[in-house]
Amino acid sequence: MAVLRRGRGILEIAGIEIGHAGHVDAEAGALTGTTMFVVPVGTVGGVDVRGGGPASHETELMAPGTLQSGPDAIVLSGGSAYGLVTASGVQAALAVAGRGFPAPGLPGVTVPLVPAASIFDLGRGGAPCLPPTLETGGAAFAARTAGPEAVVRGSVGGGLGAWTGRGLLRGGLGSAVIDTDTGHRVAAIVVANPMGTVISAAGRLHAAEVLAGYGIELPADATPELAERFAAVAAAAEQAAGGAGGDAAADRAGPGSAPGDAPGAGAPGAGSLNTTIAAVVTDAQLDAAQVHRLAQSAHAGLARAIHPSHTLFDGDTVFALATGATAVGSAGTPAGDAQAGAGHAQAGAGHAQASTTADPMVLAQLSIAAADALSAAIVDAVISAADYADGPPTPASPPPLQAVCPQLAAAWNAVD
Repeated sequence: MAVLRRGRGILEIAGIEIGHAGHVDAEAGALTGTTMFVVPVGTVGGVDVRGGGPASHETELMAPGTLQSGPDAIVLSGGSAYGLVTASGVQAALAVAGRGFPAPGLPGVTVPLVPAASIFDLGRGGAPCLPPTLETGGAAFAARTAGPEAVVRGSVGGGLGAWTGRGLLRGGLGSAVIDTDTGHRVAAIVVANPMGTVISAAGRLHAAEVLAGYGIELPADATPELAERFAAVAAAAEQAAGGAGGDAAADRAGPGSAPGDAPGAGAPGAGSLNTTIAAVVTDAQLDAAQVHRLAQSAHAGLARAIHPSHTLFDGDTVFALATGATAVGSAGTPAGDAQAGAGHAQAGAGHAQASTTADPMVLAQLSIAAADALSAAIVDAVISAADYADGPPTPASPPPLQAVCPQLAAAWNAVD
C-alpha cells in the first residue's frame, strides 16, 4: 500500500537541492521571496497551467514535442510577473557553475534552462511594494542545500507573502511525499496562495478524505476564531462588492492595479489576485509525454484541497519532473533501478526507450500519487505557515491557521 508522509518532500528524491531567499521590510512594503531547486542532469520536465492569470517563464520549453534537453532548475517565486526576473538570477549562477545546454560551436558556453512561476503577493507587506529581484534569485541559488538544515515548509522563500481565501488565513510553502507500492517515490512542493480556502467554516479540511485514504485522520476544528475569520472576510467582500472586479491581466500590471480592494487587502489589490504554484517530482523513468500527464494529474489534487480552484483570479501552475533513477516496471512488482544518463542527450534517450515498455497501471499509480501528494503539500503549506516575526505588516494581514485552529495544526504536525 502507498504511504503518504510529510517528510522532506522533494529532497527525498536523490540529486535535488533547494534554496530560498526573501525580503521582509515594513518600510519598503516587502513581504515576499523566492524558492528554487536544482534538479539532476537529464531530468525530464513537464508543466500544466490551468489558472486564468498565470505569471510564468519558459513553460513552452517543457511541452511534449519540443526539443527538450530538460530543465536545470525550477523557480517558485513571489512578486507576480516582476518576480520572474529571479529565474534570470538563478540562470546566471547555474551558468557560472557550468550547468546548462551546451551552446553549439561555442566551447565552454552553456545555456541553463530555468522554468519559473510566480504568485501575486504584491502589497502583502504594505505600500509601497518591493518585489523579488534578480539578486534574490542568485541568493536563493547560493543558499541551496540538500542537507538536514534545508527548509521545505513554512513561511519562507516563495511562500513568505502567501495568503489563502483572499485574506482568510496566511498561506505558505508546503511539502509531502508518497512511496508507491511499485517502488517509486513522488514528492510535491507548493506555494499555496489561492483565492479559495483549504478549510470549511466547520473546521474541516477540503482534503480530509484524501488524507484519510492514507490513514491520516485529522479532526474538524470549528473554533470561534475560525468563525470570526470567515465572518470578517464575508463582511469585507460585501462591502467591496460595488467595486470588485478586474481581469487576469491585472496580475502583470503591478502594485495596486486591481480595480477593487479584496477582503483583507493590506494595500490596494493585495488580495485581489492569487495563484498556487507547485512542482511534483518523481524518481521514475518517464518520457516527456508521461511527465506532462503527471502535471495534468496533479491538478486534481489541487482541486481537492482548495475550493474554489483554477479561477480567473488564480494562475495555478504545476510543474512535473522525472529524474529517471528508477525504471517503470509492471504493477505489483518492485521496479528495478536504472542508470540515469550522465548527459542531457543520454537521459533523453533512456526516457524515450523506457516509455515503450512502461506498464499503464504503474503510470496510473504515479498519477494518483502526484495528485494526492499535492493535496497533502497544500495542507502542509497552510498549516505550517508561521506567525509574523515582527507582528502583522498591515492591520488586515491574516493570521496563520495554527493560531486559529490549534487542534488541527497539532494533529497534522504529529504526522510522520
